[in-house]
Amino acid sequence: MKTCPHCNTEIIIKELPHQGLFDSYRICPQCGGSFMPDPDTKYRQFYFIIITLISFVFTLLLYFDGNAWFVSAIISYIVFAVLLYWGNKKVFYVPNKKDDT
Repeated sequence: MKTCPHCNTEIIIKELPHQGLFDSYRICPQCGGSFMPDPDTKYRQFYFIIITLISFVFTLLLYFDGNAWFVSAIISYIVFAVLLYWGNKKVFYVPNKKDDT
């Protein structure tokens, strides 16, 4: 379970309201401190996007070119699922930098 970096209270991130379309921070319901994912999460998300695009290309090739691309498409989706599971386990939250100023 993820915890707030300010008060160490366990939080469920999907139950917290999002602050806006271009804001990536959340606010702890217990202490009111804002926090965001660690900076390395952005790099992991970049890998997710690359793998997703590769999977999409394999899916298009499977659709238009036939079953020759089936194994490649399945492998790319398995790699995406493993990477997504691994990436979600690596996320931790840090205090929002805007709170420091």
